[in-house]
Amino acid sequence: MTAFARGAAGAAMTAAGLLTGGIATAQEDPLRIGLLLPFTGQYAWVGENVQPVAQMIAEEVNGSGGIGGREITFVQGDTEGVVDAGTTAAQKLINVDNVMALVGPTSLSFSGSKNLIIDNSVPMVTPTAGTTELDRACQDVCFRTVPSDSLGGKAIARAATDAQYLGEGARAWENPVLMVAQSPAMVSFLEPIERSFADYGVEIAEVIEFTPGKPSYRAEVQEALAADPDGIVLVAAPEESARVMTNAFQSGYEGGWFVTQDQTNAEYIELAGAQLVDGIYGLEEVASEEGQELNRAFEERYQDYSGEEVKIFGTNTYDSMNVIALAMLSDHMDDGEITRATLAEHIRAVTDPGEGKTQVTSYTEGKEALEAGESIDYRGLVGPIDFDDWGNIAAPFGIRQVQDGAWTTVSVIPASALN
Repeated sequence: MTAFARGAAGAAMTAAGLLTGGIATAQEDPLRIGLLLPFTGQYAWVGENVQPVAQMIAEEVNGSGGIGGREITFVQGDTEGVVDAGTTAAQKLINVDNVMALVGPTSLSFSGSKNLIIDNSVPMVTPTAGTTELDRACQDVCFRTVPSDSLGGKAIARAATDAQYLGEGARAWENPVLMVAQSPAMVSFLEPIERSFADYGVEIAEVIEFTPGKPSYRAEVQEALAADPDGIVLVAAPEESARVMTNAFQSGYEGGWFVTQDQTNAEYIELAGAQLVDGIYGLEEVASEEGQELNRAFEERYQDYSGEEVKIFGTNTYDSMNVIALAMLSDHMDDGEITRATLAEHIRAVTDPGEGKTQVTSYTEGKEALEAGESIDYRGLVGPIDFDDWGNIAAPFGIRQVQDGAWTTVSVIPASALN
């Protein structure tokens, strides 16, 4: 059974409660981790991409004896990709299921779960939430293994204004338009993109905010095209993005497009049509130079495990789960028990850099080092997991382009170029 099949089986078991690395367990006192992610709706692919990677790491932990004899299990909290459902899911995970930590949420639902997470001191290590709302949300329990949209917006502007990042024969944009859907996860990009274009010497000709869920965006497209753009940055959900691009194509627009991580996947090409999206640019977090060999090994391991290729947020999830599991182990070894409050402290203990600390890149390596009495510094697939005071990381971005019906990486912008 593949990881995705296990995930489907797991969804059916959610009412009864628990998921492990794909196998139900009757263990009395497992270490519950909540998957606060969309598993239904147009963003169901996020949960589908994250859960199998999390399960793979859980199986590694449980196969080595668990943590103090306790196995890691998962409880799904389906946010449906919306704030209200996210609030309900978070309430259940935190107050009913009593999860020890959270993988998630996404930017789509963070505003609805933020206070619950902070008020109940539940450590969250999200592999998916780039929202700028999380930049300064809390200093104690909020962590992420994905860069902020503040950096993502800067990466888009850097690439669009510097032809070296756009591939052979491409020209830098000189008169861009920014179109943003009016939802929290999308508006998060607006200020960073607008500011960053200006920082790189290019003023955005027009900023157009539009209402999600409309059947047509002809009026908004006409407003954009009136500025005679040579490129449009489009920040929206996949379905709205496809409608906007279709309306622009029908209106004769032949300029460039730049989309965000939500559309930089094969599913978007299938949704919008390969002809419509040919040549568009997208954004994706990628491995640091030092992490490339680790990523290749991870990709092979995941292929063997699931029969699938690693998808967006897969590498971030690998880091998120390793951080949580190593923090649990460190907490257990230091305190003899694991609590929400002490777990958050140990997340920093296993990730902060420092002289004399042993660098590790997996749960198994970390476990061996901790059991040998060493302090550890977890180094992730996305690069060093060096959380700042607010739980943020820096990481490089890949600039991708649709060529011959598939996304192809045309350049990488290192984290140092976004400082």
